[in-house]
Amino acid sequence: SDGSKSTYAVERCSKAMLLGRAAIARARGAMVRHCGTSLRVPKAPPGEVFHAQMMLPKYSLTNEKWFFLFFMCNFGAYSGHYFYLHFLMPANPPNPPRDPEQVRPEKHMHAVDDD
Repeated sequence: SDGSKSTYAVERCSKAMLLGRAAIARARGAMVRHCGTSLRVPKAPPGEVFHAQMMLPKYSLTNEKWFFLFFMCNFGAYSGHYFYLHFLMPANPPNPPRDPEQVRPEKHMHAVDDD
């Protein structure tokens, strides 16, 4: 009697696993068909029409190629920026030392006039 109980439990468990896999497959299929719009999605005309899942995009990059391009563009932008700052942009000369003999103004030239 112990063997029949364990066989029954295995059968129930395997059925549950199959039903779970079927539910996952249905959910994946629904996710693929979802367009992500609130507008009406037109139906394809009858006949031999290729749907969008069969047509590959004209320009498609794998993740590796896309991220390589993305990081290389960032590296180029930053290195070009620092190259310009250090080698091409002219540096301002330092301020000349102050002359101690020069008479200082009594009032700052940008001060507000209070009459």
